[in-house]
Amino acid sequence: MNGVTVVISPLIALMQDQVAALQDLGISASMINSSQSIQDNEITYQKLLKNELKFIYCAPERFVSNDFVSVLQRVSINYFVIDEAHCVSEWGHEFRAEYRNLNRLKTMFSKTPISAFTATATKKVELDIVQALHLNKPVLLRGQTKRDNLNIEVKKRVGNGRIQLLNFIKAHKNDCGIVYTFTRKETENIAKFLQEKNISAKAYHAGLPTNVKDEVFRDFAYEKINIVVATIAFGMGIDKSNIRFVAHTSMPKTMENYYQEIGRAGRDGLPSNTLLLYSKADEVQKRIQIDDLPNNEYKDLIYKKLDLMYRYCISSVCRHKMIAKYFDDEINECESLCDNCTKGEVDQVDITVNAMKFLSALLRVDQKFGQNHIIDILRGSKNQKILQFGHDTLSVYAIGSDNSKEEWVAICDRLFDLEAIFTGEFKALKIANKGFDILKKKETVLIDEDKLGIVQREEIETAELS
Repeated sequence: MNGVTVVISPLIALMQDQVAALQDLGISASMINSSQSIQDNEITYQKLLKNELKFIYCAPERFVSNDFVSVLQRVSINYFVIDEAHCVSEWGHEFRAEYRNLNRLKTMFSKTPISAFTATATKKVELDIVQALHLNKPVLLRGQTKRDNLNIEVKKRVGNGRIQLLNFIKAHKNDCGIVYTFTRKETENIAKFLQEKNISAKAYHAGLPTNVKDEVFRDFAYEKINIVVATIAFGMGIDKSNIRFVAHTSMPKTMENYYQEIGRAGRDGLPSNTLLLYSKADEVQKRIQIDDLPNNEYKDLIYKKLDLMYRYCISSVCRHKMIAKYFDDEINECESLCDNCTKGEVDQVDITVNAMKFLSALLRVDQKFGQNHIIDILRGSKNQKILQFGHDTLSVYAIGSDNSKEEWVAICDRLFDLEAIFTGEFKALKIANKGFDILKKKETVLIDEDKLGIVQREEIETAELS
């Protein structure tokens, strides 16, 4: 095409990676961003005005600058390309107000076509992108959700999950992989743990000096190290095709985040594996983070996304089918590419009576408390909070003392999975219509025997990896 393509991108690292890739192909590309000096940006402007560029990369914030817009209005633009377009949508998982300003493009450049791309859009987000950008009868293209070369495994985390993670990595000796963690401190601790096991790994998070992050990025790209242990700060600019595995040591906050992160494995089409370790504590920690958000409507949206993510973790349904359903895609069960489809026939246990006990306890405390408190009541705990509220005098107190805490957690998870309960304000559990049907004996509650809180601790040799 004649003219220049303007690519709007959210991250400097992403711009740098793509500009470098284009330049390697002999295509004239450059970028304008805050990481460059005023002089470097001025040189790029001059190249742009002289029609010496085919691609120019910039951040969405640039479009509130009249100087930047006036330069673009003096050149021939063949396309605006909006990368990570889910950021435009208020219903997306990473909404950014500066992306919303791109609704001005159709006014400022009325004859220039717009393309918008994202790997993580539900139909609702897709519609919002179209409306927000004022696109007129656009061509909509959707790829298939299922990754046929990706094996998905989800496990309840045992302790800190180190043994489970190490067992997973043992099956990928000398392979490249990413381990995602929740906190910066955890990236460093796990990287150190792996190094002590003679595994080539380094930590990466936003708090590290730029030169250290760049070094880790290069070492991973050129395979001087096999594994990067990182927060979600790592990955957006990664275009490495031979990543054989992605592991999460805790639950991501949304299905979009999860799908995007596991999607970094196996981009060369070869078989690759993913592991997600989770616990109820992950959901609680992330809910606390959401509590601090100012926008109530947006908070409600993220709470729902978090609930769906937790339900995905505890479900017995095909993992690929659940992901596809989330993104409004319909596929058959994978049969051989996830833990739920490959575990074979599992005996089911009738837990209706215990489910009724749990729901009854919820009612007795007016649905104002969380999971741990309900379990403490059922198991007859004498902790201070139970005594403070007089919950040791309830008729349901200690009626579940024969069951372990792990079993009650599994029962609670099953009620979440069935959408019989949900998490309300202040992390209090609430009973949904299906929950009341269970209490009225209209519903039977079954659970896979292997999920009934009987977690077999994985054994690991203390010797070095062979």
